[in-house]
Amino acid sequence: MLDTPQKTEQYTVDTCTDRRAWNDFVERNDGPAYNHWAWSDAIASYGHDRWHLVARHRETDAIAAALPLYHVESRLFGSKLLSPAFAERGSVVVDESRQSPKAKRLLLEQTKRMAAELGTDYVSLRGGQETDADDFSTKNRYVTFRASTDEGADAVWDGIRDSRQRQITQAADNDAMEFSVAESIEDLETYYQLYLRTMHRHGSPAHSFEFFRTLWDGLGDSGHFRLSMMLHEGEAINAMIDLSLGSTVYQWGVVNNYDYRDLNGGSYLLWKSLERAAEDGFDTYEFGRTREGSGVYMFKKSFGGTKTWYEDLHYFPGEAVGLPDPEADKYERAKEVWKRLPLSVTRVVGPQVRKQIGI
Repeated sequence: MLDTPQKTEQYTVDTCTDRRAWNDFVERNDGPAYNHWAWSDAIASYGHDRWHLVARHRETDAIAAALPLYHVESRLFGSKLLSPAFAERGSVVVDESRQSPKAKRLLLEQTKRMAAELGTDYVSLRGGQETDADDFSTKNRYVTFRASTDEGADAVWDGIRDSRQRQITQAADNDAMEFSVAESIEDLETYYQLYLRTMHRHGSPAHSFEFFRTLWDGLGDSGHFRLSMMLHEGEAINAMIDLSLGSTVYQWGVVNNYDYRDLNGGSYLLWKSLERAAEDGFDTYEFGRTREGSGVYMFKKSFGGTKTWYEDLHYFPGEAVGLPDPEADKYERAKEVWKRLPLSVTRVVGPQVRKQIGI
């Protein structure tokens, strides 16, 4: 793919191989954490092909727009070109100082050519903005909440529903509970054990530990990766990962021990993430993907953020096909079977299934 750069009068489209230049561009233009090269490395740990497409100004060679693409294929779930894989917000990042719609359009046109060459069923660019590119359609399937954190922690607290505030205070006053921020690989392994149990309870295949370790290694030293946990008498019962880049903190990887739900550790943990985002000078906290009207949706809504739909762009090289939906009835039987498998089996088999799904 792209053996020869595609050229226009103003831009050249090719693949970026300079990790630092890519990350600098994405962060400088407030791109999502899922467009960081470390997320790309985590996806590549599964063996998926990837391309860091860029449109460059011909005169200066400066990047005008960037788009990470991942080819995920399997006999069971089909072939798709994603941006990003395994997350809800990615797609094209454009130079904010110049606003180059033509550069963005060129990357989308190149994406269409690649989809045809690869024989994919569809392209999914997640959480991006609307586009005038031909043959792409916009679909809203998932929703999030975005809380403003730029006015300080007190303002964030005032936006939280009173009943939720009481639960947070209850957890904070519980002497058996302890808030902790991970500092070691051993802490990451503690998180992963709780993650495995959470995914097993949901009947969903888990990511590999290598996936998380790659993110830890690639984002931890730069401060873009923060794993926080709630401990009850020394045992981890709630945990979440925050990925931060530019002006925004992105919630990802929330897990919990459901047996301890009455202790409200999850409420306290989310408050601590919001508080940290405000104190560290971020403008926005994004709560992660959920289904409108679900229990998780109502939980997140109580923290006072603004409801925001993810706008996904889709392109079908051939006939339109149905997009994967993990909540579809046809998967209920598989989920029930998965819940009955031993945890030791799901740790080994889960990543082999998960890597093929791309959601």
